[in-house]
Amino acid sequence: MNDISVVMLIAGFHPYIGGAERQTLEISRALLREGAGVRVVTRRLPGTSPCEEITGVAVTRLYCPGKGLVNSLWFMAASFLWLARHRREYRVIHAQLASSHAVAACLAGVIFRKGVLITIGGGPGIGEIAASARTLSGRLKLRLLALFRPAAITVSAGLKDELVRYGLGALQMQTLPNGVDTGRFSPPQFDEKNALRRRLGLEADTVFLFVGRLAPEKRVSQFLEIWAELRRELPAVSAKFVIVGEGPEEGNIRRAVNTLELSDSVALAGRSDNPADYYRACDVFVLPSESEGLPNAMLEAMSCGMGVMATARGGAGEAVEDGRNGLLFDPFNRGAIKALLLRFIAERGLAAALGEAARETAVKRYNMPAAARSLMEIYRRVIAG
Repeated sequence: MNDISVVMLIAGFHPYIGGAERQTLEISRALLREGAGVRVVTRRLPGTSPCEEITGVAVTRLYCPGKGLVNSLWFMAASFLWLARHRREYRVIHAQLASSHAVAACLAGVIFRKGVLITIGGGPGIGEIAASARTLSGRLKLRLLALFRPAAITVSAGLKDELVRYGLGALQMQTLPNGVDTGRFSPPQFDEKNALRRRLGLEADTVFLFVGRLAPEKRVSQFLEIWAELRRELPAVSAKFVIVGEGPEEGNIRRAVNTLELSDSVALAGRSDNPADYYRACDVFVLPSESEGLPNAMLEAMSCGMGVMATARGGAGEAVEDGRNGLLFDPFNRGAIKALLLRFIAERGLAAALGEAARETAVKRYNMPAAARSLMEIYRRVIAG
């Protein structure tokens, strides 16, 4: 058995790609490069195999019928049974997100004497902890986690306060930011940027970009309203806004583009398994969310040398130093958001200057090998008890 052998337990995984899923895959690959043994255990989605490898990472998918709470309870039970059957094959259970499977991880950890670690996801006020507190089953889950007291990772310092507020202050908490592959996500050469712009049909003086799950808390629809105001006031400005992603808000966003007559200045690119081309082609990354943990997409954009304008709420403000490597705004202040858009359009060198500093931040503070090594040390402490 390896010094570190870990089961990554997560409810959804590739080909479903959200922030937690992408980070789980990337950190698993980085852990393998550091010599750890890693297996991802997840639900089996339609059309997927029970066992496979994804870019070198072993994946086991468990059959879980039903929807909603039934599906969650089934995944919790199936996870526990798998952990029981394979208890000699791992030393650490790392539950990605504090969902029902985190309870199974805690129970297996106690019975089989394994280290247990939970990564807490989402932004303060809108993440899984706050959401759990609003339902009976969620509150029961939080009480069980408080009883088991596993080790916990938060991707931003602000989430620690939320854990305390909801009765989880006794967890062994520490902050470990998400990591980014700074080799894969790297700035473009000048000629490469222009070529990508032409290939993607994004030729404009200033191109803004959103990459992420299209969910209400991301406030993309509200951002489009501000974009429409700017376009009405400055119809001759050469600027585009690109939206890369999919999710429950996609239909509303498409309707907003049509209703606001933005089809000439807004590109709906859909899901992309290779967003690096968009980061390299565009100038300014936009994160208008109500709140955030520490979004992978923003770190990837920073690593690619993009200028960033991001919500000041949540963990984004821990990575973006306002005025040095990006610009922060209140997501509910429409005037402030429009002012930043106008500033990026008027000051042609601003995005490049902020992007250079953002790249430096990504390399120094968020590079994936360093994140993997830090996680390995956390695993060793969890194993030691």
